[in-house]
Amino acid sequence: MNRLNLKEISLEDLQKQLKGHKTLFGIFIPIILALIFFLWRDYSQGEGLDWATLTIIICSIGGAVTVYSELRKVQEEMKSRERK
Repeated sequence: MNRLNLKEISLEDLQKQLKGHKTLFGIFIPIILALIFFLWRDYSQGEGLDWATLTIIICSIGGAVTVYSELRKVQEEMKSRERK
């Protein structure tokens, strides 16, 4: 969501977005860690790399980065409103 749209929505909606972004980020992290664990376990047992799992890990990291950047924007907007 761009900065202009964040300025137009209410504080309650910002809090809802903040909670939603935190929840999504909290879901991505355990998924990424679990997939890395299983990929590493299989690789260390000599099974080779599972390219599908590696692709899912890369996409999950991209999703987490995107959610985190949106989370930071919402936090900055909330801080700017608190200063006023």
